[in-house]
Amino acid sequence: MIWAPVAGGIILNVLKEELPAEQESHFGIFATGATIYALILLIM
Repeated sequence: MIWAPVAGGIILNVLKEELPAEQESHFGIFATGATIYALILLIM
């Protein structure tokens, strides 16, 4: 439980730095990929 806030902060900082700007992103492609990945995990 002690490391959870540290890990969360690291993840949020990485996402902030690595994701493209709002104008350059395509939410539909992200949602499709996330859905396909979730289905693959559920099938296995």
